[in-house]
Amino acid sequence: MAIPQWLAITIAILVLVYGGYRMWLAVGGPSDEVRAQSRNGMLRMSRRSNGLVGVLLLVAGALLMGSAFGWSPWGSPSPTEPAPGAGTDAPARTALPVR
Repeated sequence: MAIPQWLAITIAILVLVYGGYRMWLAVGGPSDEVRAQSRNGMLRMSRRSNGLVGVLLLVAGALLMGSAFGWSPWGSPSPTEPAPGAGTDAPARTALPVR
């Protein structure tokens, strides 16, 4: 079963947006005083950790977007097995002999 292209693109966009949010928390985000008061959830992580997670999410989102448009990093662009009868002098064989 194949995943529809629109679903893969939607998931990739969500991952990219979430990665952008984590990068915003790493670079901008609330001040250190606000972070010290709340200290729960994602604000508990350091800015460097939020940046690392953000970069990983942006890379994963870019790979998802690429694969949604047909990029296959481990696939082969050409068929791995030759077609029946291709490359030989004998005619291609069919399931039913012709008489």
